Amino acid sequence: MTLCEIKAIDRYHNMINLEGLLNTTINQFQIHFKLLKRESGGWHPFLYDMKVDVCKFFKNPRSLFIPNLIYSFLKSFTNVNHTCPYLAGSVLRLWNWTPDETGVIRVFPVDHGQYGVHTKWYANKLPMIQINGSVLFFK
Repeated sequence: MTLCEIKAIDRYHNMINLEGLLNTTINQFQIHFKLLKRESGGWHPFLYDMKVDVCKFFKNPRSLFIPNLIYSFLKSFTNVNHTCPYLAGSVLRLWNWTPDETGVIRVFPVDHGQYGVHTKWYANKLPMIQINGSVLFFK
């Protein structure tokens, strides 16, 4: 069972639902994410390109400032909230999440423009899923 759904709320906002059933127990969980900015000539690296060991992150979330800040925007919408293992048969979900542009701009004061987030998720050191998206900040 897998679900990846984007629902339009209005002309400027979307709601995202992601859900996946684990076929195997995950003992090592890592996310590689990059922030990019669209400029003339295409997408260019912007600020962050990092790998996060999710199991270690949940043991001490405050030790990783940027991942903890990003997780604070997702925390109340997901059940991915504990250290490893994630058991086979479990459902991982991000449900009814709407990006909070005002909150993001408050902590990441960036210029108006188009920004992208590229993520690759690894389970037990094997690629599991890739999720990429972009957002347009305008006046």
